[in-house]
Amino acid sequence: YSDARVKTNIKTIENALDKVLGLRGVSYTRTDSDDKKTKLGVIAQETLQVVPEVVNQDNDGMYNVAYGNLVALLIEGMKEQQLQIEELKNKLDNVLSSR
Repeated sequence: YSDARVKTNIKTIENALDKVLGLRGVSYTRTDSDDKKTKLGVIAQETLQVVPEVVNQDNDGMYNVAYGNLVALLIEGMKEQQLQIEELKNKLDNVLSSR
């Protein structure tokens, strides 16, 4: 659920951009399926090192990623990046206006 009424200890994700930068997007084909179409995603073991909150392991030891949970990280990462962009724009404006 996304409803605030069922959540406690709510905190904004810190250093989200660093975490996003630590992830690697990949293309791949699966070895356990007849579907040989190229897919896009991440490697669970790599993601586990960066964002363990989105990685689960089943009873057979196979890892999976809760991709939907990565959205919150991407949102906060984009906001951090936008702040950096705004700071750079302001610095550039200051340099240009002082000429």
